[in-house]
Amino acid sequence: MNSMNSTERVDETDLALIRTLRASRRPNVAEAARRLGVARGTVHARMARLEQAEVITGYGPEIEPRLVGYPVLAFITLETTQGEFEATVASLAAIPEILEVHTVAGVGDLLCRVVARSNDHLHEVVQTITKLPTVGRSQTNLALASPLQRTLADVL
Repeated sequence: MNSMNSTERVDETDLALIRTLRASRRPNVAEAARRLGVARGTVHARMARLEQAEVITGYGPEIEPRLVGYPVLAFITLETTQGEFEATVASLAAIPEILEVHTVAGVGDLLCRVVARSNDHLHEVVQTITKLPTVGRSQTNLALASPLQRTLADVL
């Protein structure tokens, strides 16, 4: 359960902690072993194997966007210039509000998940995207609510 309400702000120390956790190579092996009821060596060996196989790709914390000043979520479909995939993705990667970019089949070429501080800020982000020379057309869908969110770890 969330112990912060929407009026509380995340301060610089909180952000530093989040960055530290995000950059952390792995969680505490001893704590994981205790919770699982196995030896630390078992946890260490299994984690190493899963990391090597790239099953585990990171240990960063999940962040509630609303509580760090990004309450607006949108999905933007882009039509792009053919043959310019790498250049387009590189340009999109330079826009920090774009959290994910997916190649899609159907209408459009790329689907982007975007966060913003406000609708006005979202408009600025959309304008930045549509000014890219390899982006032809865009369609923005604003998420009104997110009643179900999972990670792959939840599925497994």
